[in-house]
Amino acid sequence: MAVSAANFRQSSPLIVNESSEVEITCSHDDSSLIVMLWYQNKKDTNSMTLIGYGYETSQSYEGEFEKEYKLTRKNTVEGALKILKADPSHSAVYFCAASTQ
Repeated sequence: MAVSAANFRQSSPLIVNESSEVEITCSHDDSSLIVMLWYQNKKDTNSMTLIGYGYETSQSYEGEFEKEYKLTRKNTVEGALKILKADPSHSAVYFCAASTQ
């Protein structure tokens, strides 16, 4: 049985000005992974929170995240997470992931 893994590339760490729009990009090299997911890991927490996920043409958000974030997809292997108006509460590590479903 062959095992394969996708290679991911994500934006470098950012320090931003308050109230600015921030874009974090993500890409991978496996076109069979049609769903892109975004997670937030805040300092002093041991868990990651799902912000949302999406396909090329539609995005879904968890809870209140839609008010402060926007998910975009350029194509199957490229996407971005936008923080619409950065403030200190957005300070976190953000992760992208991908899935076949």
